[in-house]
Amino acid sequence: MHTQDINNPTEVQSKVEAAKRLCTEFLTPNPKVNEICQEIGHQFRDSDYNPAVVVWLFITQVLSKDHGCQQAVTRFNNWRIANSMTRVDDDTGAYCKARSRLPEVLFEKLLAWTAETIDAATDRTWLFHDRVVEMVDGWTVTMADTATNQKEYPQIANQKPGCGFPIARMIGVFSLATGAINHLALSAYQGKQTGETSLLRSILDRILPGRILLADRYYATFWLLAASEMRGIDLVARVHHKRKVDFRRGLRQGHLDQLVVYQKPHRPYWMSQEEYDQFPSSIFVRHLKYKIEQKGFRVREITLATTLLDAEVYTAEELAELYHRRWLVELHIRSLKTQMQMDHLRCKKTSSIRKEIHAHMIGYNLVRSAILAASLRFDRCPSKLSFTGAMQSLEDYGNYLRLGSGEPDKQWSSMLKTISELSVGNRPGRSEPRELKRRPKQYKLMQQPRDPNRNLYATAA
Repeated sequence: MHTQDINNPTEVQSKVEAAKRLCTEFLTPNPKVNEICQEIGHQFRDSDYNPAVVVWLFITQVLSKDHGCQQAVTRFNNWRIANSMTRVDDDTGAYCKARSRLPEVLFEKLLAWTAETIDAATDRTWLFHDRVVEMVDGWTVTMADTATNQKEYPQIANQKPGCGFPIARMIGVFSLATGAINHLALSAYQGKQTGETSLLRSILDRILPGRILLADRYYATFWLLAASEMRGIDLVARVHHKRKVDFRRGLRQGHLDQLVVYQKPHRPYWMSQEEYDQFPSSIFVRHLKYKIEQKGFRVREITLATTLLDAEVYTAEELAELYHRRWLVELHIRSLKTQMQMDHLRCKKTSSIRKEIHAHMIGYNLVRSAILAASLRFDRCPSKLSFTGAMQSLEDYGNYLRLGSGEPDKQWSSMLKTISELSVGNRPGRSEPRELKRRPKQYKLMQQPRDPNRNLYATAA
């Protein structure tokens, strides 16, 4: 990533204001949410828990440390008191029911809105050869152990019924420049068409032509390389682990840099004949190998497969540096699962689970929007600023907005200044063994459902 050049101050200020509007519109009840509901045909009553209020409470709920519905209702009552309105009942039932009535497509549109706003505010000097780079990777999440969740997202097959949690697999497409998540796909953990490559194929049409996609070696298949090329997308990934690479063959472009031809394999069982016929019989792919000299890396040599064929435009050194930054997607996923506590979801129904996931993504993008604004104003690199610090600062800023205390513009400027100063440590070559210092609790693993256990212990007593 290049450092920010001297830009038009008016343009920079306009992008900062766009990020500010995005944060403000989700940290307070936004009437635009009700307008979107009307556009998609969702009918609702103008009650205390209208869609604008429920979305606001849901987003601030996933941004808070507690994550509880009771705190969300308490937050709502504090806001009503600050705006000279009567309190609502402290029971969380009305809020949860109102949340369950919201359509899933509403959250999909809101996530797309945040992604498009952040994308438009991205500084052009953060791009790679003036092209947007996106990163894709997958992860899993568990959820509340209910019958409906188990039916759609069943637990791992080797676990006994009642002794595991429903589990889902998902992938996300993140912006390399800003860290914002642009697209996501979700499926069961096991079964046909539930792998990461299958999920990526389901959302590949959403990635805009002209963009570059960074991925690990699992994605470097003929089908994804060809499908990306057919859509005007370039893919940069490690060579698939099942493909043998011989640099003595192919068209040499430099030292350990060659062009080879990938032939179309036989039609896989999951692909229709019509779709199979649309793929070319062969594609050109560029292979290049480089060594990792930095201490602490498990892999010493990396071989890339990419559709960026021109070695004069995209040099081997630039592509090696670009792929080195793919590790940022692992940090973004860690921010979602650890800092935002998305590793285990709380909702009881599958439709609510999907809305909870989208709410986390929207909240995540709001934090990225605040980091983006701080980076633009203070000429910082977004990936060098602390996500946790930004999330805490954004939550405090939301409290100021909710209670109407202080001057919003000054509070916003103060928040950006704080975020700009909370940088992550620069520790090149850091080597940390994969060891845990804190010992786990010495509890037995559950081997049968809890209710029989209770009866067993009661009888023994």
